[in-house]
Amino acid sequence: MSAFYSVAFHDRIEILTDGVFYHPDGTLLAIMEKVWRHPNLPVAIVGRGSFELQAYAETVLAWEIPSVDDLLVRATALMLRMQEFERSDQFEALIAGISETGGPLMLYFSTAKAYAELEPWTPYFVGPAFGGGPVPAADDLVGLDLMAGLAACGVQLFEAMRKVPGPNPTKPGLPEVYGIGGHVDLTVVDASGARTTRLHAWPEDVVGYKIAPASVLREAA
Repeated sequence: MSAFYSVAFHDRIEILTDGVFYHPDGTLLAIMEKVWRHPNLPVAIVGRGSFELQAYAETVLAWEIPSVDDLLVRATALMLRMQEFERSDQFEALIAGISETGGPLMLYFSTAKAYAELEPWTPYFVGPAFGGGPVPAADDLVGLDLMAGLAACGVQLFEAMRKVPGPNPTKPGLPEVYGIGGHVDLTVVDASGARTTRLHAWPEDVVGYKIAPASVLREAA
């Protein structure tokens, strides 16, 4: 399942990501940072799904390109060309950047239908808030003010999402699993660039084992 959540403010974009890649049955394969930042431009890429997401992000961010606007055009063209290749696993991607003409922008696409209102292989400018992952219980969101900034509430949001099982975005037809874990990272993209800070880690999440949220275990006891 995994998760990301992004909010565009007037001068920046803030993004939350977790840190797990896992087998379709929910067994953790790796815990790693799941945000990719451009070395010279105010751009970051996040998403959910197969390791092809990482390959796409690294390809886009390796381009020597003069502007964010140009990067968004070329990233969209690359996405459209990828339709020509068959794939068994799926992914969705969000490109967050400070456009020279449009300010903070978030460009989203998916290789399979992830949301009823959004078609696959179609780029969408989304916002001011957009995310991927399960919908948490309303009681777990009490006191949460996302528009006040994600640094203060990001851990609470992802703890709430972590308690909800959901489908694997690479293989949506398989049984639901607990798929948010490893850690919570906050990435801020502004005019000076993109930088990532670790907000929280779940040491109980271990590669080779399935995620078992402590909060769920406590409630079941």
